[in-house]
Amino acid sequence: MLRQPAGHPNLPWYRAIGTMIGSVVGVGVFGLPYAFAQSGYVVGLLELFFVSGFLLVLQLMYAEIAIQTPGNHRIVGYIKQYLGHPWDRVTAVLFAVYTWGAMIAYMIVGGGFLHILLSPLLGGSEFWYQLSLAVVVAWLTFRGIRYLAKMELVIVCALLFLFVFMSLAALPHVHVPNLSLFHPEKWFLPYGVVLFALSGLGVVPEMKDVLGKQMMKLPYAVVAGQVIVTLLYAIFTFAVVGVTGEGTVENAFQGLVPILGSTFMIVGSLLGVLTVASIFSLLSIELQGTLRFDYHWSLRKAWGVVMTVPILCFLFGVREFIDLIGFLGAVFGGVLGILLIAAYERMRHSPVCINHRCLNVPHAVSWGLVLILASGMLYTIFQVLFPHF
Repeated sequence: MLRQPAGHPNLPWYRAIGTMIGSVVGVGVFGLPYAFAQSGYVVGLLELFFVSGFLLVLQLMYAEIAIQTPGNHRIVGYIKQYLGHPWDRVTAVLFAVYTWGAMIAYMIVGGGFLHILLSPLLGGSEFWYQLSLAVVVAWLTFRGIRYLAKMELVIVCALLFLFVFMSLAALPHVHVPNLSLFHPEKWFLPYGVVLFALSGLGVVPEMKDVLGKQMMKLPYAVVAGQVIVTLLYAIFTFAVVGVTGEGTVENAFQGLVPILGSTFMIVGSLLGVLTVASIFSLLSIELQGTLRFDYHWSLRKAWGVVMTVPILCFLFGVREFIDLIGFLGAVFGGVLGILLIAAYERMRHSPVCINHRCLNVPHAVSWGLVLILASGMLYTIFQVLFPHF
């Protein structure tokens, strides 16, 4: 058999797709089955495909910005370049709050894994395991475990393995009638959860860096990555909802344990604790780095603020996993998406696209995306303010 040379021209393409999959698939995937079971699997699946479709257009807009704009930037840098002050600062604040919210989500899910693994021996409520996980991560990041960033690929691969392991273990136990449930009053529930689970806007510049001289292939890599992730989510939700039906709980793993047995529980929860704690730590390190290098905060101050905010929010009652990721996806993801569309429109009318041919998304599509994101954001806020309306 002939071996591909180390410098095979398609290698950056595969690495870029892998980067996107690894960055998008995260803790949000564990909330998808519950959201789908609450609305009805078919409704959730349709919302998955719908959200994936408009996010793909948004990703392609972002890819065009990254290709046409010289230099290496991230979303805050691109917003600053095309929208100026104060929108770059608004974006930075949104990014920080979104990261804190994601850290709380990892704290909730990771503590749940830890509770499943250790409570048979140690006892205690899930609350203390979730809080303990955050304290351990705070200690680890204060000690400066920089090798975590270098192990990001391994960590993400472990999470993907857990994700596939759960799907394959559940598939033989699928009960088809569980997939025909329908609850029209909860039709909107999957929207924010799906948006959170699919959000990966921050990965586009990283994919551009991976592609290097082949960066013109970036849009094709974005399409391939988005399609693969969407199909993986469809299979995962099919497997879990098909097994647990109306008994699907907010953390999909916990609902599968009574059905799939002790071996599944031990292997899955151990993998879950390690991967979730590692990604939790990575989020902390990345946000600390932003505060230290972009805003010149000291190491202790950055560490203290980054770790204190999510722990305090958790202590003051932010503990509902689905509500949290749904709000983050619909509201903060919505605002970031609208800012990105505005940056794309500003770029399209700038000298960049006058001198070079740029992706020409029709204005009607741009306004349609803004309307969808704004409507989802306002409806979510309305539901939070008037939950019994």
